[in-house]
Amino acid sequence: MFATFFRAEWPVGAVDAVLIYDGGCGLCAFGKNLVKALDWRRRIRPVPLKDPESARLLAGMEEAQRWSSFHFVADGKTACRGEGVLELLGVLPIGRGIPRLAAAMPALRRMTERGYGWMSALRDSLACAV
Repeated sequence: MFATFFRAEWPVGAVDAVLIYDGGCGLCAFGKNLVKALDWRRRIRPVPLKDPESARLLAGMEEAQRWSSFHFVADGKTACRGEGVLELLGVLPIGRGIPRLAAAMPALRRMTERGYGWMSALRDSLACAV
């Protein structure tokens, strides 16, 4: 049952946001699977960076910047790195209000960015970076 959940197709009508990630990176795929598990309302649709849709969603962004982090697209805005984490959490059922809280607490924004930097360094050390 658990494995079936991760292979389930995403209903197009329910999607509010898109998570763009490196499908060739094990750490990134783990993060995508974690988001899918926490997104029981299925509001976030994952799209690998190699998918042509990601190029359309990230039009105007240089190729190197596309591959430098994950991207979260919602309400016509793209957020990356720590900011993207905060925006993504705000769409999950367990994270409502986090973006507002982070707006009021600059220290939370800085902590999130540092945490993302640590994960990015781990990703690079695991040779997932392109």
